[in-house]
Amino acid sequence: MKIKCIAIDDEPLALQQLSRYILDTEFLELAGSFRNALVAGKWFSENKADAIFVDIEMPGINGLDFIREMNQKPLVVFTTAHSEYALEGFKVDATDYLLKPIDYRDFLHSAEKVYRQFLLIQGAATGQGNKHIIFVRSEYKTIPLAIEDIIFIESQSEYVRIFSHEKRPIMTLGSLKSYQEMLSPGLFLRVHRSFIVNLSSIKSIGNKQILLTNDMRIPVGKLYEPDLKKHINENIHRK
Repeated sequence: MKIKCIAIDDEPLALQQLSRYILDTEFLELAGSFRNALVAGKWFSENKADAIFVDIEMPGINGLDFIREMNQKPLVVFTTAHSEYALEGFKVDATDYLLKPIDYRDFLHSAEKVYRQFLLIQGAATGQGNKHIIFVRSEYKTIPLAIEDIIFIESQSEYVRIFSHEKRPIMTLGSLKSYQEMLSPGLFLRVHRSFIVNLSSIKSIGNKQILLTNDMRIPVGKLYEPDLKKHINENIHRK
């Protein structure tokens, strides 16, 4: 799911950089870029975007007034060279605030906030609630991944492969231990020195192997077998 965004900044180089950051972010889609808030407002009269990255100091109507005058406000990230505008930005319910000059790491942090807020709004609208999201860096892209969709994680030297219901396996730099600490022990369990499994993805267990809902099999390590048996015993249905 991509978030449709527009960028507004009267400075050509700043607008170019902001647009490039949006294009370089896997879960964002650039729907338009504008050097003038009035032109952007006309675009909004016929189109729709989920999020706006907008400069505050612009001639004519500034970014703050532009957002205040919108009837249906999308998610907003303000950009500015002046930190004193931060409080004013949050008074109009901005999701985040970026201080120029903006590097991609700071932009990505704000984009992730926008994505999480977007999912909260979508979940409330559909009654499906909000999924817990992690962001994974892979192949020069940042990919949002719902924790509940993870089937298992496999360690491969300095990398891990994440298998999920929604996507092809994702290869990313990291250790199995770091994911073991991140993921809830009530939902995930390390069952081998090279594998962490989503407990809800287990179809059956036998012959020191686990059959998963995607029909793949992973081994159970001797060191981790007692924890798996403990989980089974604690959750087995007894008449």
